[in-house]
Amino acid sequence: MTTADALRERLAATPTVGIIGLGYVGLPLAVAFAESGARVLGVDRDAHRVEHVRAGRSFVEDVPAAALAPLLASGRLAASTDVATLARADAIVICVPTPLGKSKEPDISFIVGAADAVAGIIRRGQLVVLESTTYPGTTQEVLLPRFAARGLRAGEDFFLAFSPERIDPGNRTYTLRDIPKVVGGLTPACRDLATALYARVAAQVVPVSGPET
Repeated sequence: MTTADALRERLAATPTVGIIGLGYVGLPLAVAFAESGARVLGVDRDAHRVEHVRAGRSFVEDVPAAALAPLLASGRLAASTDVATLARADAIVICVPTPLGKSKEPDISFIVGAADAVAGIIRRGQLVVLESTTYPGTTQEVLLPRFAARGLRAGEDFFLAFSPERIDPGNRTYTLRDIPKVVGGLTPACRDLATALYARVAAQVVPVSGPET
């Protein structure tokens, strides 16, 4: 069985999904994956956010506090400030903010920080997906070199994809599940595995030819 086949089986069963960034994108995504039956490890550098999640207090409009309690009690959802906890994840989704700078271009320093952190713990058989809003090419130019430096081959040892966040905060008509999810992978295997991951939480997943599409 190939590394991709083994990961595909785990994603279809009870995967462990890591979410980096528990803001208005990451927390709803974490809850959606946990409600799908996955085990979710949410990581945020903000200790106050982590404390709120652990206590079952939501700070995101789209996530009622009542949704957190059963997931925390069942162990489906956990939160931490330590990225090292994601070493055991089958898939890691990066949902960090990219605020606009003075030039009106996204500040990707949080993405760089998350990529460096993941590079320190990435292992064979993991899928990493970037969701943060950013410029075309970030997946290949920022994430890929850091992970490849560990001696791992994209599409064979680990899998890398981009799926731009599409959440409309506060919109009750078009929720995370209702909005089609676009997924582009570095290789066909990367794309297919990311598609399988998001099929757990999105009614429609739209695979595209690559992460820049």
